[in-house]
Amino acid sequence: MYHFLSLLVGTILIVRGCVPQASNKSIPVISTVQLGTLDTDTLLVRSLDEKVPLWLTESNVPSLAVAYIRNGSVKWTRVYGERADGITATPRTLYNIASLTKPVSAELILRLASLGHLSLDESLSNYWIDPDIKDDPRHEELTLRLALSHQTGFPNWRYQTDGILRFNADPGMQFGYSGEGYEYARSFTERKLGKSWESLAAEYVFSPIGMTNTSYTAQSWFADRLAIPYESANSFLDPSVQHSAVASDDVYTTIGDYADFLVSVMNREELSDEIAKQRDSMHVAIPSATAECDPERVEYCPGRAGMGLGWEVLEFADGKVLLHTGGDAGVQTMVVYFPEHRNGAVLFTNGDQGFQVMLPALNLMFRGTNLADFAMSKR
Repeated sequence: MYHFLSLLVGTILIVRGCVPQASNKSIPVISTVQLGTLDTDTLLVRSLDEKVPLWLTESNVPSLAVAYIRNGSVKWTRVYGERADGITATPRTLYNIASLTKPVSAELILRLASLGHLSLDESLSNYWIDPDIKDDPRHEELTLRLALSHQTGFPNWRYQTDGILRFNADPGMQFGYSGEGYEYARSFTERKLGKSWESLAAEYVFSPIGMTNTSYTAQSWFADRLAIPYESANSFLDPSVQHSAVASDDVYTTIGDYADFLVSVMNREELSDEIAKQRDSMHVAIPSATAECDPERVEYCPGRAGMGLGWEVLEFADGKVLLHTGGDAGVQTMVVYFPEHRNGAVLFTNGDQGFQVMLPALNLMFRGTNLADFAMSKR
């Protein structure tokens, strides 16, 4: 998944231009958290209950799972539609969250760094050198900080460079979205600490937060729970499930587990104050991202956009937004939060047109913010 602004510009065009597809199919709705006592909570949920089934039908997306966080706590979660053909999605449904895996992996590294087990700035060559770049001295410049902020200089995946890992740029010189960078960080961490990535994630992230329905790799309890990816050409796809951990992609989780993760992130649990500040600050700006936002057509363009450690950072006039998006074949996902107010949302879909549903849902939840106005601006 590439940076949010590049994705969003194209997505808004699709949302505004989608053609409704007639359907008499009833979209099931599942609630997992009791509605808040405030009228605003009730009205918001009722509005989503009314609109999401229509959006799913119009956009040809099987399901949407959504969690709403306010003041640092989960207010409610909702699940709409089907996880597979004719099978209702429920709070137990496991979604492939695609690149929303990266904030989880970043949080693991940052927690280990907060405990002194890792340094964000030591050379990764102390414990890991990929054979493809062993003769390139630039491998000594690679650090966890550069990997988490997408400044390794690597391509997204090595298949884009003839199956050989190569530098597209010098480390630390520019932003370049890279799953390979996250895999390099994983290889280093496993070797330095002598433990598997999955076991480290369980010990330092999943167990402390209570994420009992989350895994990087295939588990027996996945049976009959997966949201099956769906292409808009009316075909379900075989789900992508890993048998060895990938730090950048393919975690399976429930909407409730990831909502709890987001709460832990925004409450800065298990991080030192200094590392928490570093995570949420912009380490590298992405000028091309803001250049794609035309102020003549969009009322609220961000002043700056860039990467923190594991999160994209957007700076609007009304405050900072941290977010990440995810997309694989037949899957689109999104997580967003406002650190100053500790409000946020998690959205999962198992359809390749998922942003046609997620963006208007985001607009409903955060109507009036610069982010929502930007996301739904007419293009």
